[in-house]
Amino acid sequence: MFDLILVADWSAAAKPTGPTPRKDAIWVCADLNGAQTTTYFPTRAKALAHIDGWLGQGHRTLLGFDFAFGYPAGFAQALTGGDSALDVWDWLSARVEDGPDNGNNRYDVAQDINSLFPGVGPFWGRPATLDLPDLPPTDRARADHGLPGRRAVEDVVPGAKPLWQLAYAGAVGSQSLVGLAALSKLRARWGEDLQVWPHQSGWQVPEARITLAEIYPSLWPVASAPIKDQGQVIATARALRRATPEWFTGPGAQPDAPRIAREEGWILGVQAAGDCYALPPGVHWTSVEDALATLREASPCRVGVEEVPLDQATGRILAAPVTAARSHPPAANAAVDGWAFAHGTLAPGPVPIAPGRAAAATTRAAPVPPGHALRIFTGAALPPGVDTVALQEDASATAEGLHLRALPKPGANTRPEAEDIATGDPILPEGRRLRPTDTALAIAAGLGRVSVRERLRVGVLSTGDEIIAPGAAGGGIHDVNRPMLLAMLDAWGLEAVDLGHVPDDASVLRATLDGSDVAAILTSGGASAGDEDHLSRLLTTEGSVQHWRIAIKPGRPLALGQWKGRQIFGLPGNPVAAFTCAALFARPALLQMAGAGWQVPPGRDVPAAFSKRKKPGRTEVLRARLRDGHAEVFASEGSGRVSGLSWAEGFVLLPDGAAEITPGTPVRYIPFQDLGLGTVG
Repeated sequence: MFDLILVADWSAAAKPTGPTPRKDAIWVCADLNGAQTTTYFPTRAKALAHIDGWLGQGHRTLLGFDFAFGYPAGFAQALTGGDSALDVWDWLSARVEDGPDNGNNRYDVAQDINSLFPGVGPFWGRPATLDLPDLPPTDRARADHGLPGRRAVEDVVPGAKPLWQLAYAGAVGSQSLVGLAALSKLRARWGEDLQVWPHQSGWQVPEARITLAEIYPSLWPVASAPIKDQGQVIATARALRRATPEWFTGPGAQPDAPRIAREEGWILGVQAAGDCYALPPGVHWTSVEDALATLREASPCRVGVEEVPLDQATGRILAAPVTAARSHPPAANAAVDGWAFAHGTLAPGPVPIAPGRAAAATTRAAPVPPGHALRIFTGAALPPGVDTVALQEDASATAEGLHLRALPKPGANTRPEAEDIATGDPILPEGRRLRPTDTALAIAAGLGRVSVRERLRVGVLSTGDEIIAPGAAGGGIHDVNRPMLLAMLDAWGLEAVDLGHVPDDASVLRATLDGSDVAAILTSGGASAGDEDHLSRLLTTEGSVQHWRIAIKPGRPLALGQWKGRQIFGLPGNPVAAFTCAALFARPALLQMAGAGWQVPPGRDVPAAFSKRKKPGRTEVLRARLRDGHAEVFASEGSGRVSGLSWAEGFVLLPDGAAEITPGTPVRYIPFQDLGLGTVG
């Protein structure tokens, strides 16, 4: 479609990045009819001059920049009075100062923008040395600004970051502020020769000689290159070389598509909205069923066997079936306190009373003579010659003998030997996690010890420079996931091992993975394809990846793989998604590894108490609870709403097909109890 492909990996650095090529800087790949060259630039001014030189050669060109071209709904209106992203570009161009040495005033401009909105925000994140009271240093300080957190495209692309964050690890907001100001000037220079997709062309290929489009290099595997950023622009240019007109259709069929095109923009190559395979052609999404099947095959039992006393066995997983060592009860016995006799031997009148008694704590009493009665207590073995017991309330003893107010039926008030369990009966299956009631049963069946599986050791690791300890002060994100996941492992009877927190440093992460004495590891964060997502790259280059893009919401990105003999569950950093993926993917695999077998609860169909229109392509998991037999779901599907986990008591699972849910429609409900997590709420 294009003779020339230009791909720019942008940077908002406040000073030149130096003469030596490096990461986190500006890289441009030029692909002219398949021949590629890559160039590093220490400043934005030099990169833009290089790009202008290529544009002046007259080729039909696709020019892509890797920052957002628009903001979430409502931003343009508040800033410019209209809903055009291009007017926002011009507004920023008039205010953003960006010198030839990269010096810029982006934080001051962001503060000025924040002052136009009610409450606090929407932008956040700044160096601690800057005194900008209207630009909060942390996300938690924002409130009541009235804008959504994400654009429509960021809800369907894994790993795409919100634009409001300007500083700290993973921030992308600064690139857009300085980048859009630069693109406004680029448009002015090239006039009618250049069209911006989709803002000017709608959901079709622009007719102008130069097409300017937003790109996202993390959609494609990084090409081999000395520096990752260089590899990203190479891979992106190769992918865009394969572009077809369908790449430009975006969410064109959606009712909101015209507004998205004008106001928010879209990432080139992300296909029709509503399709969870919303990535360029050739990128495969794995179904939940296929991912579970892979895990089942890749997670055999990995623990040995040990014998423990039954008083230490509760919560452990049986390594072998348990059979009864003796019958229960071991002998026929009395079910009540009363008088024991042989029913067929009684004569009319008072019954002679035999000497002694039969008590629960004694051995079997001497035989009872025919026609006689013996005092007996609940649980006592029936003496020889006895088959019936009369309630003590129905009899009275005098010097003449025992007077029965009513003669019970033969065999009344007795329990036969082995009524509950016979010697040799199977009582507990292999793989069962023993409950207190199970240990009671085993003891009653004559056992004192059982063979159980050694506890499976499972590590939990948090990653990311932005993570801070629970309750810690200062900027950052409190570590919700690690305590939550450790508690989940405890609830499943596994040995949870706290591996702590590692920063966004591949070498530290590698050393932590290598040094962990565990059979499996749950990580949170770092599983996408962003610059600081080291887990997915380490698994790709030094371990193995079983699945990465799994068609589930919430739960992207979720990486399933192996690291030197350890099963790795690379959970999303969002707590709601981490909880969901741990419960649905990690639990069955870990339980099988622990010797408990593969356990996926079937759930049950209940009527919905909500309405929802679901598009095809992915499984959706809603936080839910039952009220009056109907499933109600949490008010928001946003995976950032951790309060929904506490509110919920289970999940509603909507399969990957399209669905129209109205009140009364049957939906599949899985209580948290069936996931070994009790009831939250």
